[in-house]
Formats: sequence, structure tokens, C-alpha cells
Amino acid sequence: MSERLVGIVDDHPIVSYPLADALRRAGHTVLEPVTAVESLPKGGPGSVAVCDCSLPEGRSGADAVAYLASRGWRVVATSGVAGRTQVLDVIAAGAWGYVEKRFTTHAEYVHAVGLVGAGRHHVSPLLAALLLDDATARPLGAGDLSVLQRTALRALAEGDGPEEVLAVTGADEAALEAALAGAFALTVRRRRVNRLSPRELDVVAVVGCRGLGLKETARELGIRPGTVADHLEAVKRKYLASHPGERDLSPRAAALRWAMELRLC
Repeated sequence: MSERLVGIVDDHPIVSYPLADALRRAGHTVLEPVTAVESLPKGGPGSVAVCDCSLPEGRSGADAVAYLASRGWRVVATSGVAGRTQVLDVIAAGAWGYVEKRFTTHAEYVHAVGLVGAGRHHVSPLLAALLLDDATARPLGAGDLSVLQRTALRALAEGDGPEEVLAVTGADEAALEAALAGAFALTVRRRRVNRLSPRELDVVAVVGCRGLGLKETARELGIRPGTVADHLEAVKRKYLASHPGERDLSPRAAALRWAMELRLC
């Protein structure tokens, strides 16, 4: 295995320091773990950052991943509590893979870091299932997941190993990696379809976090009450489109759920 420069961003030392030791034993050069992405130096070719999705300091979630990517790091996102939306958001922000903390050994992190450092995507069974579910919930029509992409993701979701995935797809390693990279890119397109606009985020923060009514929100934001109502309807529509398991709910309830999910409060 080639040596990689690895950074670890996690606010739990009981997690980050044993992981750092495991990665060092695997032959990687590992920086001292930090608790905020802003504390990592710039990365370089093949550098990998293992980053927790929920950080109490500085940037967190998709913002943290995008920041690290902009500074030359390939990111392996990880969490023990992230929900479906947060996982897909970090993939859309540029993460090369996702590892669930619960029931995961250091060996999986070592494997993920090796793959990502070599320029390949790491797709855990959970992430594969989420990518397939996202495609079902928010189909893009023409140009959506190909037969190869769906077959590969189904095999990965079932826990098949690399050789089994290659066998079931009939693809070589290069074709499989291209297919997985394309599936990640499609996730970016799906997230853009139902992304809240800056003004919708303003409305969500005021209504969802502070519980203000239409008139109070309108005065707060300097817009008409009817415009606030229109934004709330859009917020509700996008929430339901992004959460296929949800039933109909009120615009205010959707604003509250967005606010909590996006950590606006």
C-alpha cells in the first residue's frame, strides 16, 4: 500500500487517536488529529482527510467537506449519527466516500483511505443503498443511473466485495470506478434540484427557529406576507421531495424540520 498523508477531524479523542494509530500502522503519515477543519493545513496530491459529519467547532457537515476539498484534501466522511440527507449532502459537497462509525472496524477506514488516496471512491453498503434510494426518490430522467451503475450499487449495498462486484457487473476496475464517480456526480445534480434558495433559508431560520408568523416574518425580512407564504410552500415542496418517506405536513412543520436538519437554530 502506498503511503498517504492523512488528516483526521473529529471532536472525540477516544475515536480519533486510536484511528490515527491504526492508519500509521498501515503505513500512512498521519497528522495530529484536530477538532475543526480549519485547523488542518492544505493537502496535496493523494492526501486524505477523514472527517466527522457533525463538528461542534467551525464548519460542519457539507460545509466542512467543501472546505477541505477546496484545500486539496480528498475526504472520507464519517459519522455515527448522520441521517440520510446529511450523508448525501456531504457526498454532494465532494466527499469521496462515507464510513459509518457504528459497528465499523479500523480496517474499513484503512481500506477507505487507501482507495480514496489512490483516486478511487469508497462506497460502503449503507452509502450504496442511499444512492439507490435517492435515485428512486428523485429520478433525473434522461442521463440518470445507468444499468452498470445500478448493478454495481445493488451489489455493494448487499455487501459484495470488490471481486464479486467486478464479476456481477462484467466491468474492469477502470470502468467500475468511472461508473461510481458518475453516480456521485448524479447525487450533486439531485441535491441541486431541491436545494433551498438563500431567501428560503432566511424564511426557514425565522419561522422554523423562532416560530414567527407570516406578518412578523415579513417585517423581519422586509418582504410581503404573501411572499413569505410562497416561500413556505416552496420549502414544504422541497422537503417532501427530499424525504420520500415523509407524508404531507404543513409548511411551518417543514420549515421547522429543515431548520433542525440544517442546524440553523
